[in-house]
Amino acid sequence: MTVRIAACQIDVSLGEVDRNLERIERSLGEAAQLGALLAVLPEASVTGYMFDSLDDAVTVARRANAVAPDRLAAFAERYGLALICGSLEAIGEAVRNVIHVVASDGRRFKYSKAHLPFLGVDRFATPGDDPPAVYELSGLRVGIVVCYELRFPEAARICALEGADILAVPTNWPVGVEFHPEIFAPVRAAENHCYLLAADRVGTEQGTRFMGRSILLDYDGVRLATGSDTEEEVIFGDIDSDAARKLRVEGLDTIADRRPGLYRRLLSPGADRLHPPGANLFSGDVE
Repeated sequence: MTVRIAACQIDVSLGEVDRNLERIERSLGEAAQLGALLAVLPEASVTGYMFDSLDDAVTVARRANAVAPDRLAAFAERYGLALICGSLEAIGEAVRNVIHVVASDGRRFKYSKAHLPFLGVDRFATPGDDPPAVYELSGLRVGIVVCYELRFPEAARICALEGADILAVPTNWPVGVEFHPEIFAPVRAAENHCYLLAADRVGTEQGTRFMGRSILLDYDGVRLATGSDTEEEVIFGDIDSDAARKLRVEGLDTIADRRPGLYRRLLSPGADRLHPPGANLFSGDVE
């Protein structure tokens, strides 16, 4: 089955929830006009990302709590597509970096970013407790990993093991991490035999400039579409879920050929590379 999907690359205004929702709606309208049945927006699209304090983030997140879920659901219904959109969620005096997932039939889901860098609002956020999940959206099996989580092969692999056809990556890539779209994204797509669609933002927030370059890759890591470095735009492409599901290609199947019994070390904490307790065969400190 072939499905048209889109990444909505937008500029975001820090703390201006209602203005951001207007931008999101305009971008979704454009995606719908292009025939997309699934649209992905950047991380923290509703709220912005570069907060200086937890108090500031919680205040904005409370406004997002009040209006964003219903507005996003209305957009999905209005434009007849599924959407994946980043925001913040206030939980008491805490905040989570969340992704709203809305199906075109009105179903709603939410994923909380579990791997947090010491950057922007993630410095103050509470990490999510649940692993990445796969959602049935517009006939596709869609797994979600958020920005920094693309550096963790385990997160994408969980989605692949759950049968994902595509990895959706809402992100806020700043200038200087070009290796994310150039290296990490193609590798994650190819090693999991999944399409990958990353939606980044453009513009500047609190002195940080974002790099754009939203990207669509096929299941071999081949680039199908790339966004501008500086302009708001919608990139799109047609993906074949049947092709993604044919995992054994020329004798290779990176899911069936796994040997999970050898990977128990992955469930243990890592060694402190600055102060290792002692070299061992698992730590990488010896050959």
